[in-house]
Amino acid sequence: MKASDLAAARWIHGAPDCDRSTDPPLQVVAVDEDTFVIRQSKCVNFEAPFLYLLLGTTKALLHDTGATADADLFPIRRTVEDLIAGRSLRLMVTHSHGHGDHWAGDAQFTDLPPGSVAPIGEEGVAEFFGIEGWPRGDATLDLSDRPIDVLPTPGHLGDHIALFDRTRGLLLSGDTLLPGRLTVRDWGAYRESTRRLASFARETAAHGRPIRYILGAHIEMSTTGELYELGTTCQPDERPLPLTVDDLFALEAMLDDAGETPRSIPGDRFVVQPVDGA
Repeated sequence: MKASDLAAARWIHGAPDCDRSTDPPLQVVAVDEDTFVIRQSKCVNFEAPFLYLLLGTTKALLHDTGATADADLFPIRRTVEDLIAGRSLRLMVTHSHGHGDHWAGDAQFTDLPPGSVAPIGEEGVAEFFGIEGWPRGDATLDLSDRPIDVLPTPGHLGDHIALFDRTRGLLLSGDTLLPGRLTVRDWGAYRESTRRLASFARETAAHGRPIRYILGAHIEMSTTGELYELGTTCQPDERPLPLTVDDLFALEAMLDDAGETPRSIPGDRFVVQPVDGA
């Protein structure tokens, strides 16, 4: 599958009765031989996060580990090992942010060498990547021939980051931007993070490295623009996973128009939802 085909990918999306579901615990879609998108089954955990496995020549990066620690229920470690079998790669594990549905699977990677699994929390994340001046700094993660830009994007959570894969033009946006609810806990930080991401998108395009797709950590919206109920285990007729740089620019404009006072902003591709205290 090419990156351009991701919009047509059909994902496991749960079942009305999970006791009768025939879905596997996770689904792997290969963008190319070195790039994999993994989705957790909603019948294993309703969050059904998307995880990303990027392979370089000497290193492999798993970004997020899912919502379930139990390897029998969610065999993310075994799946990753199968995908990198036959290659001599050092595995690294990072997270979009510190909510449990993005790092519960870390329990399956505790035997990796020290320094292989990124911590959660702003201070630990900044130290792991070598980001100075959080959240305005940035860093580059080198997968040996595959540079990954690391961009702090607090707002949904204080330790949130986005990753940009320069070689594939993929921006991994976590919960900052996805087809569904954009839950904002720090309104000011979220507006600033969105501006920085939009500026980054313009700069990369000017240097001949445009963002081809923005890939978030969840799908929470139908093709008709309706949000699925929180906690549901069945999401038929989902929107495609990928968003585009135009969606990022639209979000930037929405937040600029909204101003400094948090408020809900409806949309047909995502909905901004500040929480109490944002």
